[in-house]
Amino acid sequence: MATMESVLHHLVDKRFVGVTPDGMRVMIDGEPDHKTGMGPMQLVLTAVAGCAAYDVVEMLRKRKLPIRGYRVESAGERREGTPSPFVKVHTRHVFDVPGLDRRTAERFVELAVTKYCSVASSLHAEQSFEVVLEARDEAPAGGTSGPLGEPVEDATAGA
Repeated sequence: MATMESVLHHLVDKRFVGVTPDGMRVMIDGEPDHKTGMGPMQLVLTAVAGCAAYDVVEMLRKRKLPIRGYRVESAGERREGTPSPFVKVHTRHVFDVPGLDRRTAERFVELAVTKYCSVASSLHAEQSFEVVLEARDEAPAGGTSGPLGEPVEDATAGA
């Protein structure tokens, strides 16, 4: 059985920093104003998306499919009261991957969400997903798009 470790340090009020043994850090913030990080449940929701995306990207890599863009939008429904765990998590996987057909994309996402994602399997929430294929004939003028869809200039242009 594998063991993972991290240490959570209190900074002030409802503001913390989590640190892994190799020095990776994440801010966790429950303050209402001037947030410096996500709240704990936002981290869980993002972790579900990141875990599934990690596996999807690996499957795309094995098929040698180039990724021009890929994002996962997630939404979670929580039970009322305390504690209020997620009861449903829905992810929307949006691909711009030349050569990726809907059937393959849906299969990759299904495997990632229902079989490979340890974060999703750690939750007692209903998992659902959808797949969107964005068809673009070419990358946007001036470069490719960044992780939030913003244009990224080609660093090699004019070199």
